[in-house]
Amino acid sequence: MVRRFFIAGLALGLALLAQTATTVRAASPADNSATAADYNRLAGEVARLQQELREQRQLILQLMEMHSALLRYVQSGGNASLGPNGQPAMPGLQGATPGEKATAIDNRAESQGSGRETSARAASTATVSGSVHVKGGSIGEAFVYLDGPKVLSPHPKAVEIKQDHKQFTPACAVVQVGTRVLFPNEDKVFHNTFSRTPGDAFDLGTLKAGDKPNPVTFMTPGHVEVFCNIHSKMRADIMVVPNGHWVRVRDDGTFQLTGIPLGTRHVILWGPKLKQVSQQLEVTAAGAAASFTTEASTPAPHLNKQGGEYGSYEE
Repeated sequence: MVRRFFIAGLALGLALLAQTATTVRAASPADNSATAADYNRLAGEVARLQQELREQRQLILQLMEMHSALLRYVQSGGNASLGPNGQPAMPGLQGATPGEKATAIDNRAESQGSGRETSARAASTATVSGSVHVKGGSIGEAFVYLDGPKVLSPHPKAVEIKQDHKQFTPACAVVQVGTRVLFPNEDKVFHNTFSRTPGDAFDLGTLKAGDKPNPVTFMTPGHVEVFCNIHSKMRADIMVVPNGHWVRVRDDGTFQLTGIPLGTRHVILWGPKLKQVSQQLEVTAAGAAASFTTEASTPAPHLNKQGGEYGSYEE
């Protein structure tokens, strides 16, 4: 069942890719008859298709996670009877959505784990404690996270970044890969939120007051810079982390990163106005200590979504 969903989702994703490619070719500057309005319309269509593809990728990952949860349920010794479709019949899941099923299965598998397994998991992780020092400046917004393989959150929560008083609120956010981010326009003027960050580029098009566009799902770890194509001073910085191991640095420069698996680990310090630095640690049962020294970093001037300079009209 899950495999059929996966194949269907993959086929749809490939179809969207093909449609996107066709749209891009249609917008080629070689067609001299096309107007600027045509280009803008096609650019918006491409952005919409890219967003749909990202959502399909998230659905595929959720289905794969559901499949893994089913395997964990069986391996935990659950007495799963077979349903009419030949799959384990999970009590209480009839009529639930795929996301609700995956959540319920995860919770049930976790609740059936023995105390010995729980103790083993606790013994295989430790805490990384540390401090951050900024040369000649204050810490401000700073975060430490564990680098590593991507892990889609089993309970993803949407994050909201508002457009209000010609600024993004909050202007800095950290989200786990696969998180949906909403950009409602609560201002009294038009906005056009976009990002040209490779892997997580998007364009919400022109939004009037009160508009609540579809969420953007971030699937590529890294720093995403978000701007408004109308107001050059609007800026938001989003760090997409690969897993759930991240923490905000306290005002005094200290931090504690809990639940880190034992072994050689790579931790990274990031802040929107700090030079990013990393450190490799050997995490033992006693934990590990990290000490970061960095310096302030001023964001470079940015261009509009067409790659050009902002006009004098934007403020």
